[in-house]
Amino acid sequence: MYRMLIVDDLPVIVEGLVKMFGKRKPELELYQAYSAHQALEVLNRTRIDIVLSDIRMPGMEGTELLPEIKRQWPLCKVIFLTSFDDFHYIKDAISGGGFDYLLKTESDDEIIRSIDKAIAELDAQAEANRKLLEANFRSRKAISLLQQQYVNELLRGKASLAESSVRTRIRELEMSLSAELPVYVLLGRIDSWGGKGTLEGRKLMLYAVQNIVAETLRLKVKLASSEVDGWNVAWLLQPTDPNLEKGENSPNEAEKNWFEWVYEELDAIQANCREAVGLEVSFAIGPAVVRWDSLPEAYDELLSLLWGEQGTGSEVRLRGLTRLGAPRSSLEAAKTKLANRKMKKIGLLGHYLENGEKADFDSLLDEIIDHAADENRSGFVKLEVYHSLASVFLSYLNQYPPDGKLAAQIGLDRLSHADVNLSWEELRSYFRKLAELLFDNRDQPAAQDEHIVVLRINEYIDTHLAEDVSLAKLAGIVHLNPSYLSRLYKRTAGIGLSEYINMARTEKAKELLKHSAYKIYEISAMVGYDSRLSFIRFFKTNMGMTPQEYRDS
Repeated sequence: MYRMLIVDDLPVIVEGLVKMFGKRKPELELYQAYSAHQALEVLNRTRIDIVLSDIRMPGMEGTELLPEIKRQWPLCKVIFLTSFDDFHYIKDAISGGGFDYLLKTESDDEIIRSIDKAIAELDAQAEANRKLLEANFRSRKAISLLQQQYVNELLRGKASLAESSVRTRIRELEMSLSAELPVYVLLGRIDSWGGKGTLEGRKLMLYAVQNIVAETLRLKVKLASSEVDGWNVAWLLQPTDPNLEKGENSPNEAEKNWFEWVYEELDAIQANCREAVGLEVSFAIGPAVVRWDSLPEAYDELLSLLWGEQGTGSEVRLRGLTRLGAPRSSLEAAKTKLANRKMKKIGLLGHYLENGEKADFDSLLDEIIDHAADENRSGFVKLEVYHSLASVFLSYLNQYPPDGKLAAQIGLDRLSHADVNLSWEELRSYFRKLAELLFDNRDQPAAQDEHIVVLRINEYIDTHLAEDVSLAKLAGIVHLNPSYLSRLYKRTAGIGLSEYINMARTEKAKELLKHSAYKIYEISAMVGYDSRLSFIRFFKTNMGMTPQEYRDS
């Protein structure tokens, strides 16, 4: 909604214009003033988009008012309406930043055309500003996502760990870390979601946890972070104090004190996560700096520690197994012990299966099988792997019982009777195909359930028009792939989702216009439009008249 101020020392002119605009331009919010000084009072307390002002007025002329308007509201369109057809006035008005100049002898239509032209320019400026803001936001968001992706790739060993490559990527991604210095690794685990949120909501909560850590440590720590598997968040840390950035194997007392400070702050971070986000979070931190080319090993160590016996419970705080200055023999022993703990990560497969994260499931399944096969493990370990994987699938099937056809395809007898004669590749192939069946079944609701899905979507749309009703949001509500939901909805309902949303908005708007005293801009927000003008255009496109015309009729 745009606001227009009408300024003239003759009340009859002001009142006549107010009446005319009330009928011809009901979408404008009108203000009036009978002198330039009164106009300034209005401008000081309210943003004004258009000023329609006389030039010659007692005390201060309109051309003197103009610079005050532009100083306070630079985008305001000032149109002068005067009885004086004088080049001097025209020159002062236009050169000072006036938008247009009209004589009072002009017809109402000519005045409306000038106002429409001003509105069109305001719309264009607003659209340009919106696109600029969106571009800046997308750019910042893209950089943030790329930073997180890069941290994830470093920890998983999927990015080059050479110093020159790390230095280049850190510079390109505008990260605050230094490639010339080693880092500390911190790993956080969500202990329980407590039944909270969709996948999208959980990602927002993980983002909130990252923000809490960054805000708590910001005075003494430079960091980069990434969600790594839906339950864990990893951070790479360096001191902000250049005197501590030595990167030595035997840190000085100041660096030890810095590390202890970070470790103690984890307690405050856990409290903030509990109070602000409602999540219990556990942490494991490596007590020694890690070279960039050793990040995958350090990450595996902390992951195994956090998901192993020592990480049992909620809101635990652990230090990594690799002690500062540990001899080589101790490091090798720790590595062997950690290798045996990779089995602990099998539990994560259930999380990926439940949340439909196929790529992460496949990646972790390969990691577990490859690790066991590469280490030439015994038949007992193969049996352990088989039963552990079978337990993940049985737990999922208990929670989401399959129909008869799916149960036959799964072959439940193979889940309860392990075949140790299977090769590692046959074992991998069996559980991968089983997972594919379950992932595919998530997006294939039975035909009789399709109408229920459509009814649930329609009910949500009807009651949440003022909120997010995007395809992604609706797909999350019924736990379906967005593109699949779009096809299912059109096949079942006979119309597209966007068509139904438009119909629902139109019907809700008509009901509110007929049976309520809400203002147009209030109704606009209630049916999901931030811009009153966008709502007016939408309504007129669908109904052939403006909302006010519909209400008046």
